[in-house]
Amino acid sequence: MAPTPRPARGAIVTYLNPDVLDPAPFLRGVISGTPVVDPETARHWVPVRRPDRSVVVLDAANIVEVLVDDSWADPGPTA
Repeated sequence: MAPTPRPARGAIVTYLNPDVLDPAPFLRGVISGTPVVDPETARHWVPVRRPDRSVVVLDAANIVEVLVDDSWADPGPTA
């Protein structure tokens, strides 16, 4: 079994939709805080801001893809 991803704040994630009645199987959002570990299960839960600006706390095991938007990063010296 692959390790559970623990993306950093600002990472763009695609995750399994927990709403089984919703026709979209995957949703996307941005990690908006630090993961929290459930002391009883040792599972990581992460706050995710969705495109509609709502925040959900998501079991990190449901994350299927992690992208980091580094377009703001300093590209370094140019030649």
